[in-house]
Amino acid sequence: MSRSTSRPLVPCLVALLLAVAGFAAPAAAPAAEQPPADQPPAAEASLPAASAEEAADAAVREWLARRPIGFDQLSALDAEQLCRELPGIVSHPPPPAGTQVNLDDRVERTTPEDGDVRVFTYPASRAGGQLDLVEVRLAPAGPGWETLRVGFRSATELSGVRAWLQTPVAAYAFIALSVVVAFMLAQRGSPLRRWLAVTRASVREHRRLVVATVVGLYAVFGLGVTAGTTLPESCDVAVVEIVQGAITQLGATAAYGSGDVPRAAVVTFYQNFVVVTLSVTFTLAAVLGVPAYLYAAFSFFVQGVPFGMIGGGAGAQLLVLLVVLVLELTAYFLVVAGGGMLLATVWRGGFARVPAGFRKLLSTLPAAAVLLIAGAWFEAAALILGF
Repeated sequence: MSRSTSRPLVPCLVALLLAVAGFAAPAAAPAAEQPPADQPPAAEASLPAASAEEAADAAVREWLARRPIGFDQLSALDAEQLCRELPGIVSHPPPPAGTQVNLDDRVERTTPEDGDVRVFTYPASRAGGQLDLVEVRLAPAGPGWETLRVGFRSATELSGVRAWLQTPVAAYAFIALSVVVAFMLAQRGSPLRRWLAVTRASVREHRRLVVATVVGLYAVFGLGVTAGTTLPESCDVAVVEIVQGAITQLGATAAYGSGDVPRAAVVTFYQNFVVVTLSVTFTLAAVLGVPAYLYAAFSFFVQGVPFGMIGGGAGAQLLVLLVVLVLELTAYFLVVAGGGMLLATVWRGGFARVPAGFRKLLSTLPAAAVLLIAGAWFEAAALILGF
């Protein structure tokens, strides 16, 4: 069965560019092979099933026994083997050397919200004496238990700004910001309209560079999508686990799962504008543009690969995907082009023109912010309300 028909498209927020990602519904596990009626069951079958507590202890021991896979080992794997190893490397890495866990001080932290999942924690210390908790999550699997996750609890707990973004105050603040932006866009002569006029003037001055940058990066993303179509379908499971791990750490799983559109929108905007655009792309573009181009070429190719693996979907799903991609990719590409405008300005006029070039780069931020605000609201509304 082809990719386009074997899996549903489920858009989700992810780190860096993947504001929307499709992943497959989990495949049904094959039925266990039953021994013939005239054969006695295997000896192991008569053993009593381990309790959840025993299964949790065993999961921690197995986790502690894991060792990182060396680059030389990874380079010898084919695509299918590599995909089997990736979730363990990216989403569920082995413990750092020196990690110690007190198995005798297990605490169950299962809550009603966890359903059938059992949650246990153990006090642990990392190398250097840093204290932490190791969390094990188990789900019923026949007579026993399946390990859903084992790792440091701090890796999944939201803190600082990311925790604040889940609050009603953050949602109301983003609503207010969006209203102010919309008002200034409609108000002739507003500060935002004047700043966008500077953006248009800078783009007109460097029209060919901006067009080449945007078209070129879309082409790089397209090459990533094409590369994704050539990977074996067994790699889909790896992509699902990595994406789910990423969106959980960003707080997107909690935000979108809440059904609260403003809460999901503010989390989306923070990741796309503050983290990606300001902290990464703008910072690299300010170093005379070259690092931003190198980063973007690699990043957007890699981020395009999962889109080639997710297959097709319904027309409405593909429309949502297309709109979000256009809004968000164009915002990112425009800031990268701002780095190109900075470099071109310095190239023509020398380092005395750095302030003028930096103003051109700076002028790309309001346009990127407007696009990403629109993208955040559209994405949150489409995914939660089902437009």
